[in-house]
Amino acid sequence: MTSEALKARKYWFAEKDLLEPMDWRYVESLPKKVRLSLELYMEGRVSIGKASEIADLSFREFDQYRAEARIPLRGPSDK
Repeated sequence: MTSEALKARKYWFAEKDLLEPMDWRYVESLPKKVRLSLELYMEGRVSIGKASEIADLSFREFDQYRAEARIPLRGPSDK
């Protein structure tokens, strides 16, 4: 999970669409399970609820990690 993946359009959002750049250093400091869940979420392969289950966190805890990393929320119309 790197900014190169974002530039390669691996994720459902584009770097130019972000209000603030993602905090990659923070993401890399997270436990492996949380990083994997964030990666799956950013790829659009799982919902935020499923990602929180994979990370063994409550929805609120996972969303806190997501927000701290400045990863955007995925809406129903986002692909």
